[in-house]
Amino acid sequence: MTADRENLPGETAGRARQLLVELCALSSPTGDANGVRAMAGRLAEELGRRGLACETELERGADGALYPVLLTRGPAADGRCLLLVGHMDTVLPASPPRLDGDRLIATGALDMKGGLAMLLGALDLMAARGQALPAGFTLLAVPDEEASGVISERVVRRWSERARAVLVLEPGEARGDAETLVAGRRGLTEWQLQVTGRASHSGLAYWEGRSAVAAAADWCLRAQRLSVPGSGRTVNVGRLVAGTADFVDRLAENHDLLGTSRQRNVIADRAVADGEVRYLAGSEGTAVIAELSALARQVAAEHEVEATLTAEASVPPVDPHGPGEALVRRAVELAAARGFRLEVETDRGGISFPNYLADTTKVAVVDGLGPVGSGMHTRDEWLDLRSLDRRIVLLADLLATL
Repeated sequence: MTADRENLPGETAGRARQLLVELCALSSPTGDANGVRAMAGRLAEELGRRGLACETELERGADGALYPVLLTRGPAADGRCLLLVGHMDTVLPASPPRLDGDRLIATGALDMKGGLAMLLGALDLMAARGQALPAGFTLLAVPDEEASGVISERVVRRWSERARAVLVLEPGEARGDAETLVAGRRGLTEWQLQVTGRASHSGLAYWEGRSAVAAAADWCLRAQRLSVPGSGRTVNVGRLVAGTADFVDRLAENHDLLGTSRQRNVIADRAVADGEVRYLAGSEGTAVIAELSALARQVAAEHEVEATLTAEASVPPVDPHGPGEALVRRAVELAAARGFRLEVETDRGGISFPNYLADTTKVAVVDGLGPVGSGMHTRDEWLDLRSLDRRIVLLADLLATL
């Protein structure tokens, strides 16, 4: 895939690459308000040079600190915006970027300072072509996607209420001689299982006890077997804590029981398990929670214990065949016209910006627009600079059609 170099002026490509190196050298890990603020300031400076008005709003994060949200707007529209979304934070503090051929090895290069550099490169390319930005162009750059996402979820939901389409600058993936876009993302529902049995002395009254550990473990095994390979739902048991009621309900005080002989002679009367289900359709999420609840009742009867399943926080899925399908197809066609092949991911498992939309069934989304690479969240994270070139051209072409 070399056609990108024919479509992207060398000066524009070189500027985008150098800017990416400079952005990666800025340390902006989640929770470092000063670092994220420096990143927001640098982005605002670069966007201002390209004639865009920027403003920084302070939002309170999960830790109570104030973090910057960068908002950039282009030509006005009649109440509707074309919303581009990215994040300024990284998982790790920055280490010095280094080049290895067409790879940039740097903290956050892939996730997702590459997407931000791609956008700036696309703006330069459109200016060189004499193309205007689409009406309602709005960039939302958030500070906490890599951790709690409290700010990200709040502001994306708010701005998506007025969006006519959403373009997500998160990275795609490499697949042989192709790269991907993301059309669908799984939703999730968290759950908790509470089990109460009957305590007894394991030596003197073994058969009088009713083990909450055994019941909870039985339920967990059966629950995970409800997972379906491929595009089906998955059930994950994230934690299981069991023992006597005093141990489980006061775990912070009594965790030192672990590894000792104390209370090993008691049939455990308390267990708590929690985890999540993930699914590609909202109806499937509802169905699997109902199945897990029915399984809790069945296991309770078989083990003669009490068991209750509670559904907790939920995040909606993004349907790959929903309102964004035509826009994704347009992006694939634009790439093909430039000589490179895009495949469409219909089932990405991770939660990200599209899941935060005010209504995932009503807004067209193209996700995974950013350049590809590997090793995100590690010291070996790298970005394919040839992919950066291709994605700059793709984004410019897509913006020109919108």
